[in-house]
Amino acid sequence: MKISIILGTLKHFLKDLDLALVILFTLLCIPFVLVPPLNEISAIRIIFGLPLVLFLPGYSLIAALFPGKDDLDAIERIALSFGLSIPITPLLGLALNYTPFGIRLSPVLIVLSVFTISLTIGAYVRRCMIPGEDRFSVDFEARI
Repeated sequence: MKISIILGTLKHFLKDLDLALVILFTLLCIPFVLVPPLNEISAIRIIFGLPLVLFLPGYSLIAALFPGKDDLDAIERIALSFGLSIPITPLLGLALNYTPFGIRLSPVLIVLSVFTISLTIGAYVRRCMIPGEDRFSVDFEARI
C-alpha cells in the first residue's frame, strides 16, 4: 500500500518536474555567477548564464500562459520560450536602468531570477487548476 502511495506521489511530481528544474537551475545560477570561487571559470558562467537569459524567462511565461497540454506543441513552446526571453531580458534591464541599482551583473541576475521563479510558481498554480489529464507535462520517462 505504501509503495503505491510513493509511486503515485512520484508520478505526480514527475508531471511538474520541468517547473521544478527551472527553479532549481535558476537558483543554481546565482552562486555560479556571483560567488567568487565559483564564478572564476567563465565556461561555467556561460553554461548557467545563457539559459537563464535566453530560455528560462520565456519558458516560465509560456508555462504560465499555456498550462494545458493541447494549448501548444512542444516545438512551439521551445520556439516561443526563446522568442519571448529575448525581449524580456532587455525590458527588465530597461526597468533596472531607472532604479538606483542600475544595469550591473548582480541586479540583472537577481531580477531575472525573481521574474523567472515567480512566473514558474504562477505556472504551477495554473497547472494545478487544470485536471490532471489535461495538464501539460514533459515526458521524463526513460525509453528502452
